[in-house]
Amino acid sequence: MKDVFLIRHAESLANIGEATTSPAEIPLSEAGLKQASDLAAASAVRPDLMVYSPYRRAKQTAQPFLEKYADVTAEELPVQEFTYLSVSRCRGTNREQRKPWVNEYWQRADPNYSDGDQAESFGEFMARCARFKLAMAEIEFEVAFVFTHEQFIKGLVWTNLIQIADSASMSGFYSFDHAFRIPNVAAMHSMIDADGHSYFGNLDASHQINA
Repeated sequence: MKDVFLIRHAESLANIGEATTSPAEIPLSEAGLKQASDLAAASAVRPDLMVYSPYRRAKQTAQPFLEKYADVTAEELPVQEFTYLSVSRCRGTNREQRKPWVNEYWQRADPNYSDGDQAESFGEFMARCARFKLAMAEIEFEVAFVFTHEQFIKGLVWTNLIQIADSASMSGFYSFDHAFRIPNVAAMHSMIDADGHSYFGNLDASHQINA
């Protein structure tokens, strides 16, 4: 059985309501940098694989771990957040300003709809989550840390429950997404069995990574 710790990035500027330019370039806040450093210092589990999102806030969260476990294999994989709004339309806006566009997107409930440049449809997002689970089943490791994002973690869980990316699944995921929160630097422990099946355990928000 492989152990996978899905770790949400530390607090970002977007999380505290700051305006941002691009989803991929959002940095951590000062508090977030400390959260990442403290989490790495408190880690009692040694991975033999580390995976991080290409988005800046996840890379910054991973950095103290990359320094602590410098000899461990590390790889950037497409575990980035679900970016479903046009990047150019959202440039320079904050979370409150984007709220009407967010509501419009989810009310549309069209899994094939793309909002514009660098935006991902819901169907594409679900397919990306499924591909990641398959890739992790094929990679050789015993313990992996994955530095990722809230909706991606929820997307992995959702694809275990629902495999079809239709309108009903999209609406269901919206409700699922709003049913609980994953705090910054919280970790969800998941496992992959010998047949490649994924299982998801408890969410640990103690700011520690425990076996």
